[in-house]
Amino acid sequence: MTQEIKQISTKKRNLMMAVLLFGAFVALLAETFLNNALPTIMRAFGVSQSTAQWLTTAYLLVVGLMIPMSAWIFESFNMKQNYLMMMGIFFIGSIICVFAPNFYVLLTGRIIEAIAAGGLMPFIQNVILMMFPPEKRGMAMGITGLVIGFGPAVGPTISGLILKYSGWQMLFIILSVTSGIVTVCAIFAVQNITTPHMSTTDVISFLESIFGFGLILYALSEIGNTGKITLMLGLVLIVGIIIIYLFCLRQLHMQDPLLDIRVFKNLKFDLCTLLSTLSNLAMVGIELVLPLYLQTTRGESALTSGLVMMPGALLMIICNPVSGTLYDKLGIKKLSLFGFAMLVIGTLPMLTFSTQTSLVVIGLCYALRMVGISFTMMTTFTAGINQVQANMTAHANAGSSTIRQIGGSLGTALAMLVVTLGSANAGVNNGAALATGYHWGFILMLVFAVIGLIGSFGLPTAKEENK
Repeated sequence: MTQEIKQISTKKRNLMMAVLLFGAFVALLAETFLNNALPTIMRAFGVSQSTAQWLTTAYLLVVGLMIPMSAWIFESFNMKQNYLMMMGIFFIGSIICVFAPNFYVLLTGRIIEAIAAGGLMPFIQNVILMMFPPEKRGMAMGITGLVIGFGPAVGPTISGLILKYSGWQMLFIILSVTSGIVTVCAIFAVQNITTPHMSTTDVISFLESIFGFGLILYALSEIGNTGKITLMLGLVLIVGIIIIYLFCLRQLHMQDPLLDIRVFKNLKFDLCTLLSTLSNLAMVGIELVLPLYLQTTRGESALTSGLVMMPGALLMIICNPVSGTLYDKLGIKKLSLFGFAMLVIGTLPMLTFSTQTSLVVIGLCYALRMVGISFTMMTTFTAGINQVQANMTAHANAGSSTIRQIGGSLGTALAMLVVTLGSANAGVNNGAALATGYHWGFILMLVFAVIGLIGSFGLPTAKEENK
């Protein structure tokens, strides 16, 4: 259903965009904020690493479950009320974590945070897509891409600095304060630029979405955590896929579907979604493999690992808006080819990494990869959205975001599986076996980049996009 868009001044639009993106940054920062704190939390609550890992796994799972419902939520409710509710939920979850007396209360707070975070990014992308016409979306979505990439990228570094001087509770105090500030700012800055059209929720679709995507994301997350595929996880994954198949069939026969998957009949949209997903795979995969490689094979600290990755995160601040501006002028094909070429160039030297490799060289390779991701992830996403009709924008956003989230889980699962297999087949001492495993992980990152580069040749030129 096409939404009626109310016009607001440029000043109000920019202020609104700033508040929305700051809220998204806080939610995305929370994704990786706890990575360096897990050992501290394990000692504080007396839990194992596999149990503590659920603070991250559960967060990503719930975020993935919320995305398919984002189109219905966005179309059905008042925009300002929507945003305030999501930021309020995130604030409550953070407060619960600050005062958590045991691990399971802490996990509950994280899940509450994730309920809000899962709806925030699709919501904000929908708002920005509505506020800007197609010819100006590149710059706006470039800035959005900065938030998507920069938040998770700086999370480990910032938390490493905080944990050096304070306890793990300080991480949630910071999340509580920042989300509270965003909520107050939103009361004054966020405008209702659309008229909601309330539609009934199909309970069966809702349950199929929750259980189908939930089982798939759970299986992929567990494969990533354990580095192996068990019979039980295989069955869980198959059942999840079957439920999603039934979900898709149901959506095709509904007048008002929860998620209109007919958007995937557009092959240009599909290609752009695939390339955006590959970019996300490349980003989350290396953000998992590289810190582990530095800490387990070279004995570097978590803070040092974060600092090595910091230049790449900072480059994203520069490159995302630049890539958005260039997309508006040059079109998607040239940018995607350049971006995936940079990914290939940045990954190739990683195949030669050893214990003697300079940290500067490692940081440079990571930075080149982040430049490539800056030029591909959100530009291909935006190009895909521009290929669909205006009344399908919210569903295209939800569909593409869901695929990208599942792709992220798949990327971490594949990366850890490859690392484990590489280590097991090395047949040498433990340190050398781990080094071999991580090199297998770097090879996987190269494969993602090459597939993206080849796929980019199928994108439309600037002239074809503007027809």
